[in-house]
Amino acid sequence: MPAKIEKVAFIGLGKMGSNMARNILKAGFHLQVYNRTQAKMKPLMDAGAKGTGTPREAVLDADAVITNVMDDQSVRDVVLGEDGLLSGLNKGAVHIGTTTNSPALARELTLLHEEHGSVYLASPVAGTPDVAEAGRLQAWVAGNPEAIERCMPLFEAFTGNVIRAGAEPAAANAVKVINNFIGMCVLELVGEVYTVGEKSGVDLEVLENLVSGFLGGRFVPKYAQTIRTRHFDPAGFALTAGLKDLQLMLDVSKELHAPLKFGDVIKDKFLTALAHGMAQKDWSAIYEITRLEAGLK
Repeated sequence: MPAKIEKVAFIGLGKMGSNMARNILKAGFHLQVYNRTQAKMKPLMDAGAKGTGTPREAVLDADAVITNVMDDQSVRDVVLGEDGLLSGLNKGAVHIGTTTNSPALARELTLLHEEHGSVYLASPVAGTPDVAEAGRLQAWVAGNPEAIERCMPLFEAFTGNVIRAGAEPAAANAVKVINNFIGMCVLELVGEVYTVGEKSGVDLEVLENLVSGFLGGRFVPKYAQTIRTRHFDPAGFALTAGLKDLQLMLDVSKELHAPLKFGDVIKDKFLTALAHGMAQKDWSAIYEITRLEAGLK
């Protein structure tokens, strides 16, 4: 395994991925990029990255490849097949998967890379596009310890904090879906509290201060205000993406025979929100369903 990461491929240039890739380029790595919508590569190409036509082309001669796409199937689409990254990846190269995907897919990818002679690290990230732009993403990484250590300069280029989650890549994805599930539970809690408060004639600013002070941390104050003001556009994290991540947690629950009743409640809220045309609103917009069910307008 080469000692140093110098040439990096980045696949998936959405709102998060483009900012992550830009920080990698700024850190001095040689960067090759691929995105299904080719126009999204242009800003990075203008900044010095090399644009490519397929995932296979993107990873040629790369020491590491980072993928940041939507879901399990999107990952498989860029990894497998004649033009997939696995068909062009060097032996000993490292694939860092930053997508929030299922632990089952992480296990699948680990085996595929072992057979290929490359290494898979799962490293899902947490944060919004502005956090990614600032290089302050939280990342959980799991996999081969030697590969993790080798990639630390690369992680430092696009994250603000890296937590090692274990030797099995699937562990990092389990941590991420648990993290997101906790967030969803808090959103539901705040919505229910505000609904009761509103029907009781309580000033919602009072409840916002109560919730923020009680739970603390950056996430809760941000969403305490978002839910109070009901400003769900533009979405920091789209409702459709939230439903996908919730389903990952429910799938883990089913696999382990560990029911998550609260998860089922939240899923019903997400589905109802979708039925009301809220697909592209922020995931905290499930508050609107809580209010609707309580008879509030």
